[in-house]
Amino acid sequence: MKKAKTIATALLAVCLVFSMAGCSTDDSNIKDNLIDGFNGLLQHFSKYALTDEKDLQGDKTKGEDTYTGSYHAEYDDFSGTEYIFGGTGLERENGNDLTITYELTVDSGTVKFYWRDKDEEKIIADTSDTGTYSVTLDEGDNYLTLEGDNFCGSLQVTVE
Repeated sequence: MKKAKTIATALLAVCLVFSMAGCSTDDSNIKDNLIDGFNGLLQHFSKYALTDEKDLQGDKTKGEDTYTGSYHAEYDDFSGTEYIFGGTGLERENGNDLTITYELTVDSGTVKFYWRDKDEEKIIADTSDTGTYSVTLDEGDNYLTLEGDNFCGSLQVTVE
């Protein structure tokens, strides 16, 4: 873990140096380039926080970025957490408003389907339900998450 933090810090320093290279002496331009570079770095590395597609219980179709797409899964005694869509950043290039359309079926066990926004969990459903949920992304972590405990059922979701 210590080695990973050291590597991440070194990469951040290299990216910041390169983002300033070729900048004019205009302070606002340097600031904008640093913020854009940092946001790009956050967006790039945040995709590694998502559950690997091979480890997901279902089939995922990617959208225009890590925040959008569709997912369909059948769960059989699933206990664990899936981070399906999302990311970390200062501002999303394609706007910060998303619509989540979902159908959650709970046959047995317990489930919590929610949007994680920084340190807060915004519950979308924890029983069988169909609906639409709107979210506006804040700076920082934003992840569509499913947690199950001996969960049997299904989830179909589209994020646009």
